[in-house]
Amino acid sequence: MATNASIARAVAPRRGVGRSLLLTLPIALWSMLMFSQGFMRASRATKMASLLTIVFMVALFFQMMRTSETYRWRRWFFVALGFLFPVGFIYNLVAARGTMGIPIEEMIAGRTPFCFIPIPMIILPAAFTRSIIFPSSILGNNGNTAGIAVMVGLWFALSLVMGKGWCSYACFFGGIEEGFAAIPKRATVKKINPRWRYGPWAVLLAIVLLSFAFFEPTYCMWLCPFKAVTEYVAARNLVGVIQNIIFIALFLGLVVILPLLTKRRTQCAFFCPFGAFQSLFNKISIFDVKINRELCNDCLVCRNVCPTMAVNAESLAKGETHMACMRCGACVDQCPKDAAVWHIKGTPIAVKPERARLMYIYGAWALAIMFGGSILAQSTATILHFFM
Repeated sequence: MATNASIARAVAPRRGVGRSLLLTLPIALWSMLMFSQGFMRASRATKMASLLTIVFMVALFFQMMRTSETYRWRRWFFVALGFLFPVGFIYNLVAARGTMGIPIEEMIAGRTPFCFIPIPMIILPAAFTRSIIFPSSILGNNGNTAGIAVMVGLWFALSLVMGKGWCSYACFFGGIEEGFAAIPKRATVKKINPRWRYGPWAVLLAIVLLSFAFFEPTYCMWLCPFKAVTEYVAARNLVGVIQNIIFIALFLGLVVILPLLTKRRTQCAFFCPFGAFQSLFNKISIFDVKINRELCNDCLVCRNVCPTMAVNAESLAKGETHMACMRCGACVDQCPKDAAVWHIKGTPIAVKPERARLMYIYGAWALAIMFGGSILAQSTATILHFFM
């Protein structure tokens, strides 16, 4: 039985340039529509950033159409999003406050930027007490345009289309660990206990209950690794110092070191509670990834290349992936027998899997442009301001 992830996949059918351009045209038009306002502003840096973002996103989609591959082209976007987001975010924080630390008075005033990770933690308090426990405004204010209503609305719309694909196309943190996981040619640590897959569910249960009990977003206050590269609790006392030490340690361990050693998204696969919560939307999304048992020879390439351990021998026997599947396309692109396929629920597995991929990618990429693309443009404009 072959277990080496380097087994070459049969050459994917390449479309002609003309047909690829025709398939890319809707995304090109959508990109220009999304960034049209960027060209109306006076700033040359903003205009240039908008143009670069359009070219980048359209070029990657063209390659998806031309090569019939998804994962490596998506990864270019996702890694760029992960590393550029902190640039713009930190610059704006420092410009507004002079520091990345959040003073308690800023929290009380509701000027803390809201991200998607606290969503599972605010559900129970909101349902039972009609209170939002995250210190941010509902609609946003002058110091914070990313209000709770905006973020929750965007998250819900994206999740209905993509399921846990959010973690591959919209999460503005996951690209950091995916970038580090892409650096080594092969994994140093190859054997990982599959029980680690249940880690995010344990963390999710703990932080939901603790957040309800203590009436604060526990994960954000104590466990979020990405506080190290965004805003963090101002270290005004011993508790603040301890919190920041935890943030930095988790970031270095889960986002940098372990991805370098395992070539996997370890924070997402073994720790992130939002990723576990997002897995539930895989049950709602009409798209999934299946394994055609008539073609599969159990070589386990799909298992070895999956960044989140969503494929193992048990799921292969059933011809499916686990709930942790984030629709990245790695298994489909690498399968040497073309047994791993994109699939529309309720249809036969062997019926036009490329059509299912196109339907999913169009929706996911359009939303990625609207959400992640705007972040890329803003962060790129921040950098270009120093040179223009």
